[in-house]
Amino acid sequence: MGRRLFWFAVGAGVTVWLVLKGREYYERFTPKGITEQVEKTAHDARGWVDDFLHTMTSAMDEREHELREALGLDGSSLPDQEGVPVQESNRT
Repeated sequence: MGRRLFWFAVGAGVTVWLVLKGREYYERFTPKGITEQVEKTAHDARGWVDDFLHTMTSAMDEREHELREALGLDGSSLPDQEGVPVQESNRT
């Protein structure tokens, strides 16, 4: 009796799981479900691209600032022949 009840419960559980998964797949592959998936993918891609562009722009600005500072193009000092920044008032 215990075995039969166990296997009946297992069968009922598997049946419920299959029905729920079947319903999920059915809803996923209807036109409405496909539209929702496409919209979600487009939203995720848009977020990824925005994040990438923001990171790239920040890195470009930071690197430009570093280069301008190293080359003395920031207006505070100019490099001498050896590449060492020299104050503008000390130039000859």
